[in-house]
Amino acid sequence: MHFLFCTFSVWVTQGLGLVKRTSIPKRDVLLFALVADISILALNLSLMINTVSFYQIAKLLIIPFVCFVEWFYMGRTFTREVATTILVVIIGVAIVTVEDLRLKISVTGACIAGVSVVSSGLQQIFVRSLQQKHGLSSHELLSNTAPAQAWTLLVVGPFVDKVVSGGWVFHYTLTHGALVWLIGSCILAVLVNITQFMCLGRFSAVSFQVLGHSKTVMVLLGGWLFLGDELSPRKLLGMTLAVAGMVWYGKASAAAPVPASKRAVSPAPLGLGGDAEGAGGPLLGRARSVSGDGRITVGPVAGKMRDVV
Repeated sequence: MHFLFCTFSVWVTQGLGLVKRTSIPKRDVLLFALVADISILALNLSLMINTVSFYQIAKLLIIPFVCFVEWFYMGRTFTREVATTILVVIIGVAIVTVEDLRLKISVTGACIAGVSVVSSGLQQIFVRSLQQKHGLSSHELLSNTAPAQAWTLLVVGPFVDKVVSGGWVFHYTLTHGALVWLIGSCILAVLVNITQFMCLGRFSAVSFQVLGHSKTVMVLLGGWLFLGDELSPRKLLGMTLAVAGMVWYGKASAAAPVPASKRAVSPAPLGLGGDAEGAGGPLLGRARSVSGDGRITVGPVAGKMRDVV
């Protein structure tokens, strides 16, 4: 429902002339939809099967996974200071969210958690790569991917729900209250997807992950201010570490050395590549660089560009 609503919303803005109609190769759309759908399903299944603590640990592992992919496939380097700030954020959020270290982990739960880490990390990297590769805005990318995600989840979702819950979603009795909440969640989903695509188009997936954990701090503060939730010394310590790490990360990233060439690079990781014009064969481990006179060249990432931001 969320992606159907996103599709409808984008189509309305296109009809009003607010968003330009664009199209990208179906191969890229289907690959993105597949990875993004797996991420959604795996995260929800992981939360159902695993304990909350293990689920949170798995979500934290997305950061080092994204760091590895950006380093190995996209040629990004991390200064020692930046790596330290990322570790501080992970420790801080772990202190806040991981309640019990006596984890009960099943093989099935561990496998699903692993799939959620890989698929979620790749989905975020693909958002940035597709926007850069095809020169799209966040709205334009969403107009291409939301319909694909909507119909694939409509086909697969009911069967997954039947296996997990034992009943068909079509048999659910929709009340007036449930309908109001459903519409409200769909509206929020549009805002979440657009802002996520905007952030990932502007910043790296690592930055998105690191700074994205600020919502955990905001949720805890909101619960304390408005719902009377207890804010224990342990949570205060974790929140302080997380916020300090985020601020430090921002300063360390800004202070990191910029390559002398200052070339703009469009990474094309894991098969989301094309030729210099944006279509063609895969460019795994390759990047497009724009020189000062506007010429586009294609070459291996390693040794060509070391992105630090």
